[in-house]
Amino acid sequence: MPMCPKPIVDAPTVEPAEYGLFSVAQRPAPEGAHWRCGVRWEPYACDAGDAYGDQCDDPEQEKSIRDGVPLAEADSFSVHDGYLCRLPGRPDEAEIRDRAETQLKLGEQRLVERVVWTGEAGTQTVDPHLADPAAVVLNAVPVPTAADALSLPAAIAALEAYLGANYGGRGVIHAPRLAAAHIAHAQLAAPAGATIRTLLGNAIAFYSGSPNTGPDGSTAPAGTAWLYVTGAVFIRSGPALIIPNAVEAGFNRATNEVLMIAEREYVVGWDCVHAAVLADLDLPEPA
Repeated sequence: MPMCPKPIVDAPTVEPAEYGLFSVAQRPAPEGAHWRCGVRWEPYACDAGDAYGDQCDDPEQEKSIRDGVPLAEADSFSVHDGYLCRLPGRPDEAEIRDRAETQLKLGEQRLVERVVWTGEAGTQTVDPHLADPAAVVLNAVPVPTAADALSLPAAIAALEAYLGANYGGRGVIHAPRLAAAHIAHAQLAAPAGATIRTLLGNAIAFYSGSPNTGPDGSTAPAGTAWLYVTGAVFIRSGPALIIPNAVEAGFNRATNEVLMIAEREYVVGWDCVHAAVLADLDLPEPA
């Protein structure tokens, strides 16, 4: 083998991961800057109303309407990545800044998914999050074991039945990425443009940032996966912030290192529905 220095070349081009949380969420334009403190909203699709019979004999029968509108809310959080390097022989400021921004861009969906699944952001708990004891568990027992797991078709059916009974629109099924091939093999969903949808049109987000934990925080048994369903999901996010805004400000003269961080603020929320089911990933062999 020749003894010569290895030159630095361009890294391979990376294609962003598809069919995750970012593929199913609505991205409304931020309204001013106050969303960074978290937001509240009044959902439309969480009240089923009521029904009455023929009113010809009693046209003035009293109609009951629920008082007020349920108020939903979501907390804010930030994700970041960066570049720490020794300056001699390294790229200029523009390249350092570009590397920090690119690393954040390629990793932030996974970071956001982890926060949305677990609620963990540093020392704080972010709400809403999926693995929350408030989620309605649709298995026969509140804390299911592997023996209580539903087959994948039964699990998807249970989630969509619960969604249909409690929500007036399409929702989102949230699943760990390890469930994707199993769901495809069972022909339970298929790509529809940039989103994967079930037969009923509900979107599925496959999380790279999922630890596959249930509402009680415990990891799913081997061969199973926790799936969640929610109402429509939105994401509000701001521009990437570069901290500090110049290499000189991030230069540590004691170590001859420079640190530049790219950070983005997020708020992720969903309408009213929040249920979970433990699914068995193994399909029975055909008879």
